[in-house]
Amino acid sequence: MKWTDRIGRRVKLRDFHIVLAVAEAGSMTRAAEELAVSYPVVSKTVSDLEKTLGVKLFDRSISGAEPTHYGRALLKSGIAVFDEMRKGLQQIEFIKQPDAGELRISSSIVVDAGLLPAILERFSQDYPRAALHVLHEDIAVQQYDNLRTRKAEMMVAGC
Repeated sequence: MKWTDRIGRRVKLRDFHIVLAVAEAGSMTRAAEELAVSYPVVSKTVSDLEKTLGVKLFDRSISGAEPTHYGRALLKSGIAVFDEMRKGLQQIEFIKQPDAGELRISSSIVVDAGLLPAILERFSQDYPRAALHVLHEDIAVQQYDNLRTRKAEMMVAGC
């Protein structure tokens, strides 16, 4: 049986959204409040997804809901799914307005002090409606974490 026949058609983007909300809120009740839906909707969605996947996604207790190792694995991919969706929607906006948008650049301290100011100045002149965000990264310690965690689109590093 193919993946799409077994699970792909039954797991919806809304399911991911609810699972992410539960993990972020720490409880189904708070997630329901934040999503402006009822608690039974959240509970049923999580339960149905657990049945579909055949694993327990959250350890539930009176104090809240904590993701299991299965839940953490799903959350990791769910975050990537929503990040890709956000980037796709941004690309549509960029196509509509090619001189506007956002760019997140991760750079080392060495590059921040030397090369980066010239790059930023030139980029800002060429694309005045674009928003630039510079994330500082200690290359020796973080090992390109901003790229790996998708907080930056590009990395500028000195040798």
